[in-house]
Amino acid sequence: MRTVLVTGIRGKTGRQLAAALTRQPDIEVRGAGRSPVDLPGVRAIRFDWDEPAGWPEVLKGVSAIYLVKPNTRDPASTVASFLHSAREAERVVLLSEIACESRDESTDERKVEKIIEATPFDWTILRPNWFMQNFAEPGFYLEDVRDHGVLNVPTGGQPVSFVDTRDVAEVAAAALIGESHAGRAYTLTGPQALTFAEVGKKIGEVAGHPVRHTDQPLTAYLSEELAGGAPRFLIEYYRRIYTSIQNGQTAALSAAVEQVTGHPPRNFSAFVGENKDVWRRILAS
Repeated sequence: MRTVLVTGIRGKTGRQLAAALTRQPDIEVRGAGRSPVDLPGVRAIRFDWDEPAGWPEVLKGVSAIYLVKPNTRDPASTVASFLHSAREAERVVLLSEIACESRDESTDERKVEKIIEATPFDWTILRPNWFMQNFAEPGFYLEDVRDHGVLNVPTGGQPVSFVDTRDVAEVAAAALIGESHAGRAYTLTGPQALTFAEVGKKIGEVAGHPVRHTDQPLTAYLSEELAGGAPRFLIEYYRRIYTSIQNGQTAALSAAVEQVTGHPPRNFSAFVGENKDVWRRILAS
């Protein structure tokens, strides 16, 4: 019996990964988070990046780790310290971001990747594109799409090959328990690139109300976010990810999902059909 630790168990990929791993034989799934979540077949354990004294207990008996970049002041140092405590682990799979390899070496995202690449573990880096689930789950675009019919994203009209988190999870599961993924970095995308205007049209067709994309200049968007109270480090992160869209880096298509899982990546139209009810407005009676 092998034990796999899933950090970020409440996140978009963590929940899906836990489900994928529980379908595998002889795998114990340990779901780590500040507020342990009750998922079938998952042993919940409390975990906080800011409480290193508790890390050894979280890592005890763990042979493989799914790592989501921590939201700490110095993520790379946090990851390095955490992995130093992973005495029994053999593999680590990092959830990174599309085109991260081309970002400046001083960025937190790339620094964490470099930490992973320098470890003695059998490591795999996943670089997924933007998630389809960002449109259908709370806390990202869902509320604006459902309640206001707006997608306010500074893309410069460039498309994104959105990926389904279920595909990301299946690739992560393969890398955590398979034998041929060490030292590999996978760019994970869907099968087609869509502009946010095209996304809005597809969602609007099933939601029963129009969804429009407002594509304001990046500088104006960042100024509004800063005025709204977003911290400087977050503004700079926004600058990096939206510049990546505007530079065309998120339009790339990758065959990695199919190569690893054996099936084509899920497409956006099917995703919209599965989630059509979440965007329909609740009308007062």
